[in-house]
Amino acid sequence: MKYLILSRGSWEEYEYKRLLDLLPEREEVCFAGRMTLEQQINSQIKPVMIADIHTLKAREYTFLVSSPYWLPEVLSLQAGYIVALLERCPEEENKVLWDKYSGLLGAKADLVGTRSERIYLEQSLCRESVIYLDGDQQESYGVVFQRERIYFLTDYEMLWSKAIENLWQEEPLLATDWFRIQLQLRADYYTSMCAKLPSQPVVHYLAASYLYLLGDSTANRYLAQSFELMVLYEYLDCLISHFRFFSAIEAKTGNLETAVRQFAITAFTAEEKQAVERMESWLHSGQDELVRAELFHRNEDEASAVRILSPLTSSEAKALLVQNYVRTFQWEKAIELQHEQEENVDEAMEGTIHLLYGRRHEAIRSFLNAGGQDNQAWPLLSEMADLEEAVRRLRRRVEDE
Repeated sequence: MKYLILSRGSWEEYEYKRLLDLLPEREEVCFAGRMTLEQQINSQIKPVMIADIHTLKAREYTFLVSSPYWLPEVLSLQAGYIVALLERCPEEENKVLWDKYSGLLGAKADLVGTRSERIYLEQSLCRESVIYLDGDQQESYGVVFQRERIYFLTDYEMLWSKAIENLWQEEPLLATDWFRIQLQLRADYYTSMCAKLPSQPVVHYLAASYLYLLGDSTANRYLAQSFELMVLYEYLDCLISHFRFFSAIEAKTGNLETAVRQFAITAFTAEEKQAVERMESWLHSGQDELVRAELFHRNEDEASAVRILSPLTSSEAKALLVQNYVRTFQWEKAIELQHEQEENVDEAMEGTIHLLYGRRHEAIRSFLNAGGQDNQAWPLLSEMADLEEAVRRLRRRVEDE
């Protein structure tokens, strides 16, 4: 297998060197940027200048991408597979811009990995095939011999190797079991921590979160404990952050009437109250799948909502699906569906897609249309300039260091 590493800095700063050693069937590994001869020999990785990336047969490569500002380059190259290594926003970067394009990178990736547990949980609610590249397990989950060295693998390193290998299988094996194993390990860790730290609401909440992702109804018990502690400590904003979560858990177990009632307790805005009325109407008309999808969407579990809505054909289902595509940065799918439904396409969203594919003039036109008669296009055009500058800065950093 062939790999191209697109980092956000120099080889010295690259944080995933051990994971590179564990890449399966390393036929060729290239690093976009400078490397000394000693670094090349020690790592068995060869450097490639950014200007020469386009000479590679990109469809034969798996791209390992750790900056969202590589996304325009990645899309233009049409990689065989994309592995997004998502990171928290560095201090020197614009957080709004970084988070937006990290979301877009994650949506285009075939596999997402991160060392941030928060990003891991957020991505797990958006899509499948997400790996947490860290953990608390001490035991070995396997042994690998690479370049005359023996590696004892952690749980996530084993999953990393299996998931990468699975990308290129002609008949891909279901890696779902491996991803579930990691979720189960995280759930086990936090449920054990609940016994050690019984007065910490965040520990109970994390236990509930992982159990929820596993579809385990005992999530309810841990969430209840977390909610009670939050109320005890007078965290008054926990009605939305915690109590609403009960409705998602009930929706997973099929208790939709209870779930809607629980959500209704947290519905304060006019828009949320209208959502409750819609769900009650769907319940009465037997459209349970729409109710479940809406509850998942309201609890930021877009991955579950998309799984439910994708096979449905009603206009209401399609409208909900667009919302979930937008929230998970699957903007090309959202735009395509808007065209199919003959709806007004979000020009700002379409402009961003044009920009990522190098269609600059089309992007400007879309942004101007999105701005309308009130000259509101300036923030969009300003963001376009910010992205282009971020890309230039990334290229300079990679090439110069």
